[in-house]
Amino acid sequence: MAEASEALAGSEPAKRASLADWLAVVAGMIGSLMALVDVSIVNASLPIIQGEIGATPSEGTWVGTAYLTAEIVAIPLVAWLQRLLGMRRLLLIAATLFTFFSVICGFATDLGTLIAGRIGQGLAGGVLIPTSLTIVATRLPPAQQAMGLAVAAMAALLGPIAGPPLGGWLTENFNWSLIFFINIPICALQVVLIIVAIPKSKGEPGELRNADWFGVAGMVIGL
Repeated sequence: MAEASEALAGSEPAKRASLADWLAVVAGMIGSLMALVDVSIVNASLPIIQGEIGATPSEGTWVGTAYLTAEIVAIPLVAWLQRLLGMRRLLLIAATLFTFFSVICGFATDLGTLIAGRIGQGLAGGVLIPTSLTIVATRLPPAQQAMGLAVAAMAALLGPIAGPPLGGWLTENFNWSLIFFINIPICALQVVLIIVAIPKSKGEPGELRNADWFGVAGMVIGL
């Protein structure tokens, strides 16, 4: 007992995450939640959107399909993009592009423009989803990673569920464009948290030369 007490007394206290670490986790969760909400936020508003931009029901399905397809294509590339650009730069680019393409979607007056905006949104959103888990794994000590994963899981569960009622409410009470413009203040908050909580890191430009471009092209076309 005495030896066990001495060993326990001499052991170092478990490392705890700092405020900056938790802010980084929140930044990742916001991006993931926003990207997942946008998967389904157009569903309830689709009939009204189709009527205003002059699209048939079969054409209107591309508003959702384009986003989801682009997102699926982007997700497998995230690890490589992180090595190429560094986490902070990658997240800032993704959040900025998500905002930019959200604005394009909000101002779209024809189907082609809306689909192009949704593709851009999907590519950026595909980066935001897995990086939230990477932040948890790299910024939180093992003892607190379960809490971080719970936060990430909450975003994964709430996003697809909250999308349709939120989109329907905004469309019914205001205008369908707001389902896209609502991303602007959320992205702004995420950018602030990224700048504050995620340190700068050097990318590896050599990844451009080492990439299997034929494999990447085949994956994109296949997906």
